[in-house]
Amino acid sequence: MPIIKFSQNVRLFVVSIGLLTALPPLYAADGPWRLSDALGLSDGFTLSGEYQPRLEHYDQNVQLGASDNDKIMVLRTTLKAEYHKHGFSTQFEIQDARQQLADKDAEIRNIHVSVLDILQANVGYTFGTVNTSEIRLGRFTQDWGSRTLMARNRFRNAINTFEGISFIHKRANGDEFKFLSTQPVRRTPRDRLSLLDNERQTDKSSSALRYHGVFASLPKLLPSMLPSALPDLKLETYYLLLQEKDTSTLETANRRLHTFGFRVQSAPSISGWDVNIESIFQTGTRRGSSDPIDTQDLDHRAYFQRAELAYSFDVPSKLRIIFEFNYASGDEDPLDRDSGRFDSLFGVTAFEFGPVALYAPFNRSNLVTPGIRLTAMPWSGVSLMADYRHFWLAQDKDSWGRTGQRDVSGETDSYLGQHLELRVRWTAVPGNIRVDSGFVFLDSKNLVDTQSEFFYVGTKIDF
Repeated sequence: MPIIKFSQNVRLFVVSIGLLTALPPLYAADGPWRLSDALGLSDGFTLSGEYQPRLEHYDQNVQLGASDNDKIMVLRTTLKAEYHKHGFSTQFEIQDARQQLADKDAEIRNIHVSVLDILQANVGYTFGTVNTSEIRLGRFTQDWGSRTLMARNRFRNAINTFEGISFIHKRANGDEFKFLSTQPVRRTPRDRLSLLDNERQTDKSSSALRYHGVFASLPKLLPSMLPSALPDLKLETYYLLLQEKDTSTLETANRRLHTFGFRVQSAPSISGWDVNIESIFQTGTRRGSSDPIDTQDLDHRAYFQRAELAYSFDVPSKLRIIFEFNYASGDEDPLDRDSGRFDSLFGVTAFEFGPVALYAPFNRSNLVTPGIRLTAMPWSGVSLMADYRHFWLAQDKDSWGRTGQRDVSGETDSYLGQHLELRVRWTAVPGNIRVDSGFVFLDSKNLVDTQSEFFYVGTKIDF
């Protein structure tokens, strides 16, 4: 790996590590401070929120047509009111996600900005005691399994939300079953100038895009089938259907995707190994673009594979090493009538390939990447993470992730380069204040030959 030059981004990250690890945790006297307690709300009512500002700086952006250097300050505020009484519940949550400092040539998208809109507005009812079931109607957010295909975003500034119906059944033995039938909410505006100005437009769902799914988590299914020397395994399995069509006001890629998947994992144990394996398969049809003159349906066949093997050391720092491998299929030939590029739908990629912000060259499409990750908590309230990966294209003629970079002839070597990601996280006040800082060094090859650096520092305040 080449020697990293001590640029401004490196110096900023080193300084942030020094500050965060030198400061002692600031513990609240009686636990986390909560807005509901301060307001003295009556039983059944709660009011909570989050404020998350973050500064990001990116040198040598590999995005096609991007400026060499970008910076942005993203700010996200959420405020959530809930009421629970006799099985009945209702949620109302607003989100205000906006940006500052971005230049007119910055790679800014609607993942950065969603100004003052409704994130959740729903009613629900829970019945049962030992085995419980919950039905919820309205606008809501959800996490499913590994969050690969369905997730409430944590790092990304704007959060996915859906309108429809959700059903969750939990059994006393730990089994969990989920069902949903929704219309994803489309974030607006989508043009650069409106996003730069933090222009407010109401986010809406549309029958042009529908998302349905079933999910099962079975933590006690596999242990009885395995030799006693092997760890207990948890099984998750799911099916998702995405249906998309053009309307008079919305142009889409007319995706009709069936996504099947399963995940097997074991719980971490001190001085022991654990595994996390997930396989996802996609079939269906889609268009090559959202251009209204593109009317050719492509046969879609794609898949994604995750394999992780981890070991937790018996040391005070809770050192943990994870060997990682990811494969996401790409499109073999851009000129044929087939589509092979994996679509991660409404999932997140930040936990595998780096922060999804200004820096977001990788996603779960057309990618082969082995890596190694280390995590540790060397001091109380401080956690560290380092991740080192190499990257290749799965198909030489397809494009590289979100960058738009490609060689349609396929003559360029498929190796994309390597990256090193570092993160330090300090819990200043448990339950209330957390400070994060991270740095990514990307040494790109072949399609792009450059060395990129991404730095961020931010705070998450819960109240």
